[in-house]
Amino acid sequence: MKTIYIGIDPGKQGFIAIIKDEEFIFFDMPYEKIDGKKVFCERCLKPLVEDLVDICKGYEVKVAIELVTGRGGWSATNNFNFGYTAGLQKLMMIMLDADILMVRPQKWQSEMRAGYPDIRKESSTGKTQVRDPKAVAEMIVQAEWPDIDFRKTQRARKNDDNKIDAFLIAQYLKRQDGK
Repeated sequence: MKTIYIGIDPGKQGFIAIIKDEEFIFFDMPYEKIDGKKVFCERCLKPLVEDLVDICKGYEVKVAIELVTGRGGWSATNNFNFGYTAGLQKLMMIMLDADILMVRPQKWQSEMRAGYPDIRKESSTGKTQVRDPKAVAEMIVQAEWPDIDFRKTQRARKNDDNKIDAFLIAQYLKRQDGK
């Protein structure tokens, strides 16, 4: 049986990236407009799961979800909402009867960054330099997959960090499965 690889960068701004044979499929998290404002749509996850079921039919499904914990500096409400959304995303994969790997960002990033230089940026204080994993991730996809559109929408000018991360997480899983 063929295998389909799914990478998830969790959260309301997150993405799902699918590697099916030689095809790459992306889903961002669904939104609806309420009072002119874009709001995460929980009930819109149902049609997303239905689409995923159709895509995955006849394949063994393997999923890697970035394991992100609470963040310092975030309010309790923000941390709860992030965890809640990540839990919904994991539940979607359970509904697909997928093999699920929860992977820490440092683990998949170190594997995918092998052979690439470190990129640094100014810290928030401007006094020191810190690693810029998003810039490295963008450099990797531009070098290895230059023909894939990593923008959130056709109208976007910049690539989407969450879409790139989801894709690299899926690639990480595929590499791990091939070892």
